[in-house]
Amino acid sequence: MRKNRILLISSAAILIGLAAVARPARADVFMKQKVHTGAMKVMGQSQPEKDTIRVTWLGPNKVRMDQDGGTSTVFLADKKVLYLIDHNKKQYSEMPLDFEKMMGQAAEAQAGEDPDRAKAMEKMPAAMKNMMKGMMEGMSATVTDTGETKTIGSWTCRKYLVEMNMGMMGKVKSESWATEDLKVDTSLYFTSANAMMASQPGFEKIAQEMRKIKGVVVSTASAMTVMGSDVTSTTELLECADKAAPAGTYELPAGYTKVKGIKG
Repeated sequence: MRKNRILLISSAAILIGLAAVARPARADVFMKQKVHTGAMKVMGQSQPEKDTIRVTWLGPNKVRMDQDGGTSTVFLADKKVLYLIDHNKKQYSEMPLDFEKMMGQAAEAQAGEDPDRAKAMEKMPAAMKNMMKGMMEGMSATVTDTGETKTIGSWTCRKYLVEMNMGMMGKVKSESWATEDLKVDTSLYFTSANAMMASQPGFEKIAQEMRKIKGVVVSTASAMTVMGSDVTSTTELLECADKAAPAGTYELPAGYTKVKGIKG
């Protein structure tokens, strides 16, 4: 359950931080963002404030996202698969973008070599699907275009207010500034960043509402209430440019070991 809560908190921030507006695919796009998360206390555990850098490469039907701490994700749209990579352990796991397959894979990893446990875990995909369906049905999003504009860096930006109800997980309010000066295929980015939720019933209604944000989000300030605790975060776009991705950017690193299930 704790992983589910963290997943939904993380997904809420990504949903608000990205605009799902399709743009014509071009050369690779390099994006660099700074993410600040305020101090928080969730389920009795305190976490200090933290600054991280997120680097993203967008290519034709593929995305790579690198996070501080030695983790990466690689999304291949044509294969409908997401790879989760742990550079510290030199391991990776493969996530099919199909909820039942994803849960079946997780159940297999949990069962291990124990046949009795494997039999008990056979019902996990259906049970998890019902649980996630209930969670998604309780979620909603509202985007308001304020009409206010200002210049951030060299970009002309428009202000949007976003309110998200994450059901039992809490509520999120944010102020986002987006620009149409940058022509980026953010629909591909959006899909890869929300792969864990995209196959769920009810997700499309949230995605459709988020499409009201026109262009690329340059700056977002969010406040969340999670299980009675206040959590704040900001995301700032530091750089966005067309450039050729280094060789092997969208490939699995040589010598890494594949592990079953989703590690985290």
